Amino acid sequence: MNYFFAIVWAVLEKDIRVEIRTRESLLVMLVFALLVLTIFSFAFGPGQGGKEAAPTQAGILWVAFLFSSVIGFSRSMGIEREGNGFSAMRLSPADPSALFFGKMLAIFFLVAIMEIVGFAALAVFYRAQVWENIGMLSLVAFIATAGISAVGTLFAAMTARTRARDALLPVLLFPLLVPVLIAAVKATAAILGGAGWDEAGDWVKLLMAFDLIFIAVSAVTFEFMLEEGGGV
Repeated sequence: MNYFFAIVWAVLEKDIRVEIRTRESLLVMLVFALLVLTIFSFAFGPGQGGKEAAPTQAGILWVAFLFSSVIGFSRSMGIEREGNGFSAMRLSPADPSALFFGKMLAIFFLVAIMEIVGFAALAVFYRAQVWENIGMLSLVAFIATAGISAVGTLFAAMTARTRARDALLPVLLFPLLVPVLIAAVKATAAILGGAGWDEAGDWVKLLMAFDLIFIAVSAVTFEFMLEEGGGV
């Protein structure tokens, strides 16, 4: 078990060190998310918060998060493709699921930083009730991001060695993430609108169920993505 977690940490540390050195993925993710939130703030106006504006605010927020996350997925696996990382992982005696969790946690870390900035921008640009509900919003974001990161890691590995990877990844990924996006938007809207856990609770449970299923499936099937020609 200690060896398993050592592999997870090694992969996570490697990806974070690469990101700190290159500063490619996170910077682009942040710029894209802020650009989307800024543009829509001019389109819809700053709003006054409350129940009426909450669905629009939540929808814009999670669309920005989802599209920005794809950049992180693509770049994370692009590094492995360019450095023959897939061959190294395939030949490694390490448990493929440990490699998967290391990659997933690295992506989760980047997406989480982007989301922190995104929530702050939502509070400023839209006058949303973010700081008043930061605890519940953090829980929703954590659970939703775990599911998004798991599925994104798997499909990014699947498409990394295809020529049309940049176009193919979102085409395959977005339909599967529809349940996560809907649940995250509904839960976030309920919290921002003042309904609290009464309305958000059921959507959070749906997110948790999605996480349990797809994290398990992704961890098991990641081994096949490492095989030569295992991608689409």
